[in-house]
Amino acid sequence: MNFPPSTGDGGGGTVATIARAELRLHLRRRGFWLLLGLFAALVVAAGSLNRVRQVRERAEQQTFQQLVRAQWEGQPDRHPHRVAHYGTFAFKPPGPLAAFDPGVESFAGRVQYLEAHRQNAANFPAAGELSSAFRLGELSLAFVLHTVLPLIVIVLGCRTFVDEIESGRFRLLAGQGVSACTLAFGKLLGLTAATAPFLLLALGAALLAAGTDPAFRGDPSALARTAVIAAALALHTGAWLGLTVWISARSRTAARACATLVSLWLLGAVLVPRVAAVVADARHPLPDKSSFTAAVVAATKQHGDSHDPNDPHFARFRAATLARYGVARVEDLPVNYSAIVMARGEELSAETFAEHFAALGATMEAQAALLDRAALVAPFLAVRALSSAAAGTDLRAQLQFQREAETYRYSFVQRLNELHRDEIRHANDKDQKLAAGRWKEFPDFRAQPLPLRAALAGTGLAWLALLLWAALPVAALARRKEWTA
Repeated sequence: MNFPPSTGDGGGGTVATIARAELRLHLRRRGFWLLLGLFAALVVAAGSLNRVRQVRERAEQQTFQQLVRAQWEGQPDRHPHRVAHYGTFAFKPPGPLAAFDPGVESFAGRVQYLEAHRQNAANFPAAGELSSAFRLGELSLAFVLHTVLPLIVIVLGCRTFVDEIESGRFRLLAGQGVSACTLAFGKLLGLTAATAPFLLLALGAALLAAGTDPAFRGDPSALARTAVIAAALALHTGAWLGLTVWISARSRTAARACATLVSLWLLGAVLVPRVAAVVADARHPLPDKSSFTAAVVAATKQHGDSHDPNDPHFARFRAATLARYGVARVEDLPVNYSAIVMARGEELSAETFAEHFAALGATMEAQAALLDRAALVAPFLAVRALSSAAAGTDLRAQLQFQREAETYRYSFVQRLNELHRDEIRHANDKDQKLAAGRWKEFPDFRAQPLPLRAALAGTGLAWLALLLWAALPVAALARRKEWTA
């Protein structure tokens, strides 16, 4: 590897020359092409497995949606309250970029049963099983880029300076007036060029997989989401490039450089995320499903039990209703009093559930905030958070689905209560029915993806963590004027 003589700091021409020489050095190595081939095989496997899984799950979901709709419309003439207890289902479609980053969708439910008097929304496993930030995750393109690509950078770059020292070119370059800063940035640029095919290969596979997904094609923000993911990946990969060159420059042997870098990778991608998950769960514990449901039921009964004719709240409610209509008996009301009671009970249970669900969501957000702070130590957490947020597969998107499903449940149950109130007489209530055709008036649940702006709200700390990790090694390289061989 020969460089033109240079004086001072060498300038951009020398940096480019060093970068080209570094790139040619990588391209001449058989190990580089072997590594690229293995990486390509891993990308194809991850992309294919996720796409096949997503196509299968989407087909199954569509089949079940059609079945549920047919069963709903196929109900015979029925009492509206029986229909409310018959219930229906809400289905969460995959996120716009779930083929790239499945996020929490592999660990959280996509289907909710919706019925009267009961919210089946607290279907959350323990925090360590729910959040994608709490585990390395399944094999996906996001996993490959977040976890495997940094290892490739380490393998390619750990010998960057060691080769120069062992071959004697280090002193030769210094004698030609090439400063340590110029050499470092030339090496960094060359390593970046050598890493680019790996990154572009994976991003190309991600676009190919996502481009065939109806959710991606139907989302007007799909390209913006892709750009956000690409920016986060570029910062994360850039951080490892700078760190690798810096560690290599400070190490006397390739073995020491590699050991240091792999140790940092293990800390950032494995140890710190798991420790942070344990700490988050300990500081902000989540209730299990049965405990959450029991708490909601107990709190609802404290407000009033619509099925108990002697309940104090509903005794006052009955008196207020009779006074409002100016009658002395419920039989004299112009509407069905039983339906009014059911509607009031549904209102109380929905309010109680909303309070408890908001507290549950706040606990999860507190766990996520702790992980965001841990991202300052482990940039892996930052890129994972940004990737799943932009892909529409993170915890926030899951909570949004839960809230939308509950809003739909409350709306369709109260609509049935209105039919009960207005079209079923109080006398001989249970023996009356509505025509089966009325059930076709109820629309299906349609989940809406969380808008990108809302999905990225509160991710400033994750961006800051990536920017710091990308900038600090470069700043350290720029400050050093001399290297000791």
